[in-house]
Amino acid sequence: MNLTITNLALLAIITMMMGQLHASSEMDMTSQNHLKFNSIKTVQVFEITEDALNQSQKVLVDETEYTQDDEYLNYYFPNKYGRLEPNEGGTGRVISTARDIVALGEDIYKLVIKGKPTNTTTYVPISVIPKQGGNPVDIFETENWLAPKKRTFSIVYTNYFSIDVVKFTYSVLYSYGGTYGGKGAYITGAQIVPQSVSTLFGFDFTATMKVGGIQNNGTRDNPIAGATLLLEHNISSVIKTMTSVDSFFITGKGGFKKF
Repeated sequence: MNLTITNLALLAIITMMMGQLHASSEMDMTSQNHLKFNSIKTVQVFEITEDALNQSQKVLVDETEYTQDDEYLNYYFPNKYGRLEPNEGGTGRVISTARDIVALGEDIYKLVIKGKPTNTTTYVPISVIPKQGGNPVDIFETENWLAPKKRTFSIVYTNYFSIDVVKFTYSVLYSYGGTYGGKGAYITGAQIVPQSVSTLFGFDFTATMKVGGIQNNGTRDNPIAGATLLLEHNISSVIKTMTSVDSFFITGKGGFKKF
């Protein structure tokens, strides 16, 4: 079959257009893969315990799953507690007070900065103790403290390719049961300590501890200290940022609850 010059020109145009469509399709696929890789699909929180044989066990305690239509894909998604703004705290100062109890320590400090644990030994743990005459009592005048409690958790961020892009393990520690004048149940040494963190290349991860507040769960004559610790964790990639907050409520009777 003989092709005229017009037919040849038309064939060339069609071939070029098909090539452009193919290239556009490949570009769209690359963009979609880039979006899926840098987007978080699930955030899981596990509690890590040890059995009688000292074997570690992981129990899923919280899971949030997102779709690509969720609002957080537009760069930011705070949970019900909202985002916590970084603020450098002091050391050993009054950070919260109620009628009969007061919290001492440091109300906010970084646990992880850009994927690396910080040295938290420079921070003063939280103590919730009684006050007399408007001032905190001397911690050395309290007594009957019980052995510290420790609860360990792991946060796992997974993208749309089912790749774990961030794993962060930390522990919540506190001593409880302290009395003053034979009464009350108070808290000391409360803190969140980073254990380990692994971050896939291309993702930044930060975590911050903050005191959410204190309260008296008992009576004026026999106070039972309660404190809320907040853990803000933030993950960001080249196109997205996501911030969540987990909260832990502890009491002078040894009570513990994660929200």
